[in-house]
Amino acid sequence: MRVCLYTRISTDEENQPTSLHSQRERLEAFVRSQEGWRVVAREEDRATGTKLDRPGLSAALDLARAGKIDLLLVYRVDRLSRKVKQLAQLAEELDRLGVALRSATEPFDTGAAAGRMMLQMLAVFAEFEHATIVDRVTAGIERRAKEGRWATGKLPFGYRRNDDKDVIPDEREAPVVRRVFQLYTRDRLGTTSIARLLTEECAPAPARGWQPAVVQWLLENEAYLGRVHWRGESYPGLHEPLVDEPTFQAAQALLYKRGQDLTLRRGNRSEFLLSGVIRCGRCRRAYIGMSAKGNGGVYHYYACSGRQKLGRKACDGERLSRDKLEAAVLTQLAGLYRDGDVIAHALERAHNEQTAERPAIEERQRTVTEEIRRAERALDRYYRAFESGDLEPGQFKTRLVDLEAKLDTLREHEQVVAGQLADPAESFNPQALTTVADRLQDTLAAGEPEQTKALLRLLIKELRVNSRSEILPTYRIVTPEVCATPSSVGAPGIEPGTSRV
Repeated sequence: MRVCLYTRISTDEENQPTSLHSQRERLEAFVRSQEGWRVVAREEDRATGTKLDRPGLSAALDLARAGKIDLLLVYRVDRLSRKVKQLAQLAEELDRLGVALRSATEPFDTGAAAGRMMLQMLAVFAEFEHATIVDRVTAGIERRAKEGRWATGKLPFGYRRNDDKDVIPDEREAPVVRRVFQLYTRDRLGTTSIARLLTEECAPAPARGWQPAVVQWLLENEAYLGRVHWRGESYPGLHEPLVDEPTFQAAQALLYKRGQDLTLRRGNRSEFLLSGVIRCGRCRRAYIGMSAKGNGGVYHYYACSGRQKLGRKACDGERLSRDKLEAAVLTQLAGLYRDGDVIAHALERAHNEQTAERPAIEERQRTVTEEIRRAERALDRYYRAFESGDLEPGQFKTRLVDLEAKLDTLREHEQVVAGQLADPAESFNPQALTTVADRLQDTLAAGEPEQTKALLRLLIKELRVNSRSEILPTYRIVTPEVCATPSSVGAPGIEPGTSRV
């Protein structure tokens, strides 16, 4: 019988009760004890058991699908998966392929009905163990919050930990927090004005710097009242408050009042078809749609968000008439899809660039894949360290959030890199461009604003505004099917060179 050994750990081997090496030794000894068995493959993973997308497991399943093995042998079933549904799917596929599943430490054999029942029971216990760990983590964080201790490792701006790990006001940052509340409630400055003032004074700032959104977050944060917030609940904290209750409540009332006024002044965002694709060529921030009343009525325009938030000292990007800019872009975009020479040149250039850059792109793909594996291993290490009591709940929560965010970013990057490996010249038909132009004009003329905006985001990579007289667009080329369904935006196509609006 041809046997494939599969081993898995969730973290580094030093902190594992059964390392990859010890699992492999146990499996090989088990194979030697069975008459007629021989090992033909050894696959391993260093990844969480809650997901099936693992290189080693995929390789083992490929061997089964190719008819190269008769049995998949694991140390324990939770090495395959900690989810009942996933384990059932694996067992069903292996059974369909005529490949048996065995464990060296658990009494089941999927070749028999009793063995399949035992496998399901073991899967239930594996999933229960994983759920228990998650519940234990959540309960630990909630307990800390109810005790008045900070629930996560990251402290709000204005606080730090002393040598005894207690949360205390930071000598440099705490006065800035108090001043923000005074500027807002006593001096009646807005969040934008406060952000500008603190930026000009080079005051100590949070990681994101002084922006209106940062100032508003600070004003709304109950931590400065000496409270701890966790999952919608607020608890009295052990740390010293930075502002008193009347000042904090005055800030909340003013925020509410100004927020209500702002909703009355703010224009309909769907009216600005190019929002999300315009960038300032000077400060690289986004242009946003705005409206203002004048003697001639209401004026609509696009303005640099950097200038709006931080003033002309930060950026002097010019305002642009909404109607003139949108008309120029839509006219040029429709004309682009009727110009066969431009498209042919773009296709040729994209093909040449893709061919020349393919080795580098493949290397980036390998690097991103390895980074994903490292991040997954690190995530599992923190789960194991928390479970064993070696990591404080606050530290665990902070690292967990950071690593999950990093994994999401890496997986998005992996999809982008995979898309770059496709040759656009092979999958695109230039003769369909006239159809695209017709559908484009129909959609822009009669489509709903939100659908039109979605289509334009697909067709336009960027509009870079250097000045009123120099606006450089980069357009994308897509298929007729995409233009036919503007509410369902698909993957972008190739990008012809920039021109001028």
